[in-house]
Amino acid sequence: MTLIEFIKSKVFEDTQFGDLAKDIQGDTDFPAYETEENIISYLEFKTCLGGTYPILKQFLKAFIFQKKNETDLIDLDTNITLLQTEKWKFYKEYFPVHKVILIGQHTDFYKAYCIDSTSKKALYFDIKSANSLNDITIVDEENIYLGDFTVQVSVDKAIDLLDNCIYSPSIKPDDERMNELMEFLKANK
Repeated sequence: MTLIEFIKSKVFEDTQFGDLAKDIQGDTDFPAYETEENIISYLEFKTCLGGTYPILKQFLKAFIFQKKNETDLIDLDTNITLLQTEKWKFYKEYFPVHKVILIGQHTDFYKAYCIDSTSKKALYFDIKSANSLNDITIVDEENIYLGDFTVQVSVDKAIDLLDNCIYSPSIKPDDERMNELMEFLKANK
C-alpha cells in the first residue's frame, strides 16, 4: 500500500486520522505525484503550521505498520476516492464529451461546458480563470443557462470556434487552462 492509498483509505473514518485524510484530500497544493519522501516532508511542514503534527506522526506510524503487514486487498473506497489534486487528471481520462456549450460572443468566449450526453453532466471551464484545473466543477446539463450569448455545438465545431476566437485584449484566456481545454476536446473528437 502506498502512502496515497493509505490516505485514501482513511478519508471516510470518523477519527483524527480521517480528519487528517480529509484535510489532505481537499488540499489543492498537495503534491500527489511526488515521491513519498517529498509528500511526507510537505505534510510535516503543513501540519507543523496547522498544529496537527502529533496526529501526523501517529498517522505515519500506522502507515508504516500497515505497509509491513500489507495484504493485496485494497478496499473500494481507496480505489475510488480522489484527492483534490487528482481530479483533473481523472476527468481528462474518464469524462466523455459529446457536445459543448460555449458562452460569449464568437470574438470572446469566456465559458465552456463540456457535456456528457449519457449522464447529462457537464464539466464547467471558466476559460479566463487561472484557478487550478483540479477545482473544475461538474454541473447538471439542465442547470446551464442558455441565453443570447450561448451556442451549443459539436466537439469539432467547439474546437474550431475556440481556435478562431479573437479574444478581447483586456482579458485574454489563461494559457494553461485554454491549452488543457483544447487537448481535452481533441481527445474527445
